[in-house]
Amino acid sequence: MKIRTKTLQLCVALLFAFALAGGLPNEVSADELKQAKVTQVIQDVRVLPSNASPRPAAVNDDVRQGSGVQTGVQSRSELTFKDKTLTRLGENTIFSVGDGPRTIDLGSGQFLLYVPKKAGSAKVKTGPVTAAISG
Repeated sequence: MKIRTKTLQLCVALLFAFALAGGLPNEVSADELKQAKVTQVIQDVRVLPSNASPRPAAVNDDVRQGSGVQTGVQSRSELTFKDKTLTRLGENTIFSVGDGPRTIDLGSGQFLLYVPKKAGSAKVKTGPVTAAISG
C-alpha cells in the first residue's frame, strides 16, 4: 500500500506540473520526443538498451524508445529531451522511454519531471497507474 500511495502522490504532482505547460513547439517533432540524452550520472547508473546487455551510463548517451536507465543505491541521473524537458531519476529507479512521444514508463523508484512552458503533453506509466495531461 505504501508504494501505491507514493505512486498516487507522484501522479497528482505530475498532473499539477503538466497543467502549467502549454502547446507543443513547432520546431520539435514527435520522433525527437521519443529519445533523450543522459546529462548527468552520479554513482551507479546503467543504460538498458532494448537489444543488448546493460552497460554503465555516460553523459551524452542516447536513451531511445524501448530502452531505459537504471540507478543503483545512492545513485541518480538526469535525462534531457530535445525540447528541454528534464527527467531526474532518484536512487533505485528503473525508467524507460515508452512507445509514444514523451511517454515515460517507470518500472520502480522515483523521478522528477520538468516540462517547460508550451512543451505540450506527456504520459507517465507506473505499475497499475497511468497519468497523462495535455494543455
